[in-house]
Amino acid sequence: MTVTEPGSYPRRRDVRGSRGVRDVREAGDVRDVRDGRPQRAARGATATATAVRPPAPRRAPEGAPPRPAANEVTLIHAGDDPRGRHASSSGEGFTRLVLLTVLGAAVPGAGLVAAGRRFWGWLVLLPVLAGLGAAAAVLLTGRLVPMARSIAFDPQAMLVIAAGAALGALLWCVVIVATHASLRRSPGVGRLTRAQRLGSLLLVTALLALVVAPSATAARYAMANHDLLENLFGSESRSGNAPDTAAANPWAQVPRVNVLMLGADTGSDRVGTRPDTIMLASIDTKTGDTTLLNLPRQLEDVPFPQGSAAAKAWPKACEEDGEGGCMLNAVYLFGTLHPEMFGGTAKGNDPGVEATKEAVAAATGLDVDYYAMVDLEGFQQLVDAMGGITLNVPRDIPIGGGHNLETGGKYPITGWIRKGQAQELDGYEALWFARSREGSDNNDRMARQQCVISAAVQQYGPVELAAAFPSLAKAAERNIQTDIPAGELDAFVTLGQVVKGGDLRALSFTSANISTGDPDYDALREMVENALYPAPPAPAASAAPSASSSAVPAPAESPADPHQAVDPSTTC
Repeated sequence: MTVTEPGSYPRRRDVRGSRGVRDVREAGDVRDVRDGRPQRAARGATATATAVRPPAPRRAPEGAPPRPAANEVTLIHAGDDPRGRHASSSGEGFTRLVLLTVLGAAVPGAGLVAAGRRFWGWLVLLPVLAGLGAAAAVLLTGRLVPMARSIAFDPQAMLVIAAGAALGALLWCVVIVATHASLRRSPGVGRLTRAQRLGSLLLVTALLALVVAPSATAARYAMANHDLLENLFGSESRSGNAPDTAAANPWAQVPRVNVLMLGADTGSDRVGTRPDTIMLASIDTKTGDTTLLNLPRQLEDVPFPQGSAAAKAWPKACEEDGEGGCMLNAVYLFGTLHPEMFGGTAKGNDPGVEATKEAVAAATGLDVDYYAMVDLEGFQQLVDAMGGITLNVPRDIPIGGGHNLETGGKYPITGWIRKGQAQELDGYEALWFARSREGSDNNDRMARQQCVISAAVQQYGPVELAAAFPSLAKAAERNIQTDIPAGELDAFVTLGQVVKGGDLRALSFTSANISTGDPDYDALREMVENALYPAPPAPAASAAPSASSSAVPAPAESPADPHQAVDPSTTC
């Protein structure tokens, strides 16, 4: 409060207000100043003057600006910073604003604490620190990969992750905006220029995008995985050779697992679905060595287990008209027309596939534990989802051609896959590389199909699968059918890692080693046994030194034995 004695001349006071400098003069009044506005003293207040001797003036240092006299008036202009000598300059304040905003986005809550919002800052920061600590503990104890895989194969966990990603992104964005707004009002940040305000807006927008984009991707991956698990994989195992999913090594008690791979052809000129590709992959679970047994679709007199209803009905009832003369690719239709022989039409059971599994098992002497069937048109989508495939094309392969099975008419050739090494093929070209019939027989087609399988195993790793996962999952959901349950997927991922380190061999049953019209199934089973458990190679005989000075040329390498499994890469 400023006191003026009655009758005295009032001192001029310049008070900074919202509209600049104002003079306050009023003789004989008692006034104080609050918030830049002069206030009249309460009525009835008594003014008391106290004489105070002013302190002796001090000598100013040389070079310093002169001090104002006691009766001089110091004006505070509107452009001056009212915060005094502790206020930051515009450049320093903007730098602080940028750094703390970025810090608050990287570590949610830290920026709020720095802005003075300690309660809200610690309320956000403590859960973040707890989560980071838990993640570090999981990482250091080596439980990250097993935990991630167990979550990845749980459809309910995928829903939680998708919802959590969306909610977490929303809260994170709110924290970023609140942090920046709080910092703008903090004492350490001065008034921003127009360019700085624009820069702040762009900074916050970029930080929000960095949060929203990965969160949206995570939610999209989670929902794609959820749909794939729910729609493609079953809930219960139907195999009698299932892995122990609770064990550290789920395949320890399963020395070998056999998976039937079918390529279904549902062309408009065909009656029902007929597998165009029939392969049995036999996997050694300890070494990862895999043998592909490629069965020709035109294999006749296919056996069924003795005493079964199918063995009695086949081949008389294999076709809808019951005329017989059926081949292996007609077994699927036979099962579809007679579901009562193959487990019925309950959910999760495909009588056509079950019939094919029984026929392949009886023909090869191996139990078929699981199957996976892909529609040939869907194969194109799968390859496209993976970004294509690299194949060696031994000769020009026609696109199109062949004959209509109903009318006998010839299909036109619409294009060519040109000969060359390491050709980059898209899904459409890879499909025709595997299925083209024009100018080739079934033996040639089976060899090309083995090349496609071999190339896919070698080229498609975890990184490629993860990058293409959303589109791959959609294509797989529409075009793949399997009886592998979701609860065993983790075990199959473990097995897949072992297979990547093993050897891949293939044995095709062609006219070179079997008669498809009148096959000897005992001989076929013997070839299967030798392919899975080959005899160790005989030791090379040491050659005695020759007295003759003339060199004898080494004999030419003999061609591969068609009765033995070979590395597909040698023929691709």
